[in-house]
Amino acid sequence: MWFIKALLTFVVVVGLLYVALLNSGQQVNVFLTNPNIPSIPNVELPVALLASFALGALVWFFVSLFQVISAKSEVGSLKRKNRELTRELTDLRNMPVRDLDPESFSVETSEEEVREG
Repeated sequence: MWFIKALLTFVVVVGLLYVALLNSGQQVNVFLTNPNIPSIPNVELPVALLASFALGALVWFFVSLFQVISAKSEVGSLKRKNRELTRELTDLRNMPVRDLDPESFSVETSEEEVREG
């Protein structure tokens, strides 16, 4: 599986380098705020593509980081709640039983019950 992943990565990188080589002389204007006035004029296309990819990857990283931290926090609170409920259940199981008639729980069966059953 690692071989297929490495081969796919290699093909993608070679493809990106090929596109960058074909467009190496291409100049573009980058418009950030005002659509009529270029914020960064005459930038090489591969540089603009690389910068936009890096900015997108950085935004993705921070969004993913926030989601992972949020998920881990939720897992921690659920584990804490599970421990509390388990402790409460154990306490309830170990609670002494009071106000019960011990004769109603006798294991011995009478002769009448044996004949009926």
